[in-house]
Amino acid sequence: MRLLALDLGAGLRGGQRQTALLLAELAGRGHTIRFVGRHGAPLAEILRNRGGIDVLEAPPGPEASPGLLLAVARAARFFQPDVVYAGDSRGHGAAVWSRASSGRPLVVHRRVFFRPSGHPLSRIKYRAADRFLAVSGAVASTLAKAGVDPKRIAVVPDGLPPEAFVNAPVPPAPPFRLVHVGAFDGRKGQDVAVETLALLARRGLDATLLFLGSGPEQSAVAARAADLGVAHRCVFAGEVDDVAARLAASHLLLLPTDSDGAPLSVVEAMAAGCPVVAHAVGGVPEIVEHGDAGRLVGSLAPGDWDRAVAELLSDPAERARLVAAGRLAASARTLTRAVASVEAELEKARAGSGA
Repeated sequence: MRLLALDLGAGLRGGQRQTALLLAELAGRGHTIRFVGRHGAPLAEILRNRGGIDVLEAPPGPEASPGLLLAVARAARFFQPDVVYAGDSRGHGAAVWSRASSGRPLVVHRRVFFRPSGHPLSRIKYRAADRFLAVSGAVASTLAKAGVDPKRIAVVPDGLPPEAFVNAPVPPAPPFRLVHVGAFDGRKGQDVAVETLALLARRGLDATLLFLGSGPEQSAVAARAADLGVAHRCVFAGEVDDVAARLAASHLLLLPTDSDGAPLSVVEAMAAGCPVVAHAVGGVPEIVEHGDAGRLVGSLAPGDWDRAVAELLSDPAERARLVAAGRLAASARTLTRAVASVEAELEKARAGSGA
């Protein structure tokens, strides 16, 4: 299969990391791939270094900017793909507005939980896709509610490579090591995590909080930690390459995200043996099997998070149960299974069954 893949994200978030793994595996299976990414974006550099993928960089800008559309149109004209694949919303729009997907099947990966806009141009954009790959049932539901024919939607959860599955002994405590993984974009709840840490400290619990990730809101979160008197308990590690090892060395993952289609950090924590406490929103309950493989909190109120976290920290037997249940749930979310599912959906689109 000749696959023209687009992902125009500026950073390297969970979706971009999954796209990198997915395309590298598809190239390894013998598919010919040309990737179009945003100029200077880390994903383009990662795929160029993986080998086996032809990488083109397009000018930055909105999905309908002339320079971007010209670059995408040229890539499609000279490459002549069998299928066009969009790993993010900007790639989806660029594939449609450049007419790169004209006469070719378009497969769109949908990882966000919010409902598509009802704007006429948005409706055109979503009608133009032949297949949608939703990372969770919750994401599939938002697409269906926006008017996408459910027959054009397949639920394909993201998967983890073998190195993400870590079997390490439970770290000693105290201090209890809490960890948060995610971009500082104002949506992942780092502020709630800091407020929770402060409440735990008032209880007399000795705990630290490790933040993995970066973004524009980091300074505000650090300032809030200082205001609450817990700055010395916080570590801002930024972007790291050893996420699995750091999760394995933590007692709990906190993820008070306000909206998420299927956060990969939750699956990563479960695979590394780190129990999860997460907001019951979007596709999160599906990952932790509605509370059987992780603790769900129904609100973003710091008091509710304080109670849930304190209860788990005082109950090592329950944490051990969540570790075992989490490992079992994560074992079904492998990269091999995800790639096979995506490959099957791409073939369906090429054969015309998704049109």
